Amino acid sequence: MKRILLIGFVVLTGLAVSCRDTIPFSYHPNTDSLATRKYPHAFFIVEGKILDSLSQEPISGISVNLRMEESVFTDEEGAFHTQTVAFPISQEFRILFNAYGEHFNPLYEPETLYVHFMLPTFQLTREDVLEHGPEFFGRTYMTINKILTPLEHD
Repeated sequence: MKRILLIGFVVLTGLAVSCRDTIPFSYHPNTDSLATRKYPHAFFIVEGKILDSLSQEPISGISVNLRMEESVFTDEEGAFHTQTVAFPISQEFRILFNAYGEHFNPLYEPETLYVHFMLPTFQLTREDVLEHGPEFFGRTYMTINKILTPLEHD
């Protein structure tokens, strides 16, 4: 009986730990130095514009959240630039546009998009290696232009 309880406890603990949404390559400039990392890493950068589907005008102030990093907001031209740090191989990341929360814009519905960096090529300079360490592979970019449809209001 004790053995069954122990096995059940180990299985439940394993499931609880595996369900955590962690980012092992999260970059926090105040607490972490990329130059001290001992594993390969690279910046995955997504930039683009957000437009209104009806007016084709840029939408400012919309939150954009790549992975679980801190949200960025579109400027007056609807442009955004966000990045995350990850292992330098093909990657898939989730981007949330206009996520529910403090900066939610009620005129537009939140949307989720998955971006795929397939066999990315990385831009790397000598200065990057000096700044971020010998395990830094560089930066790779993707452009996403998103069109949001306004919600109907009576």
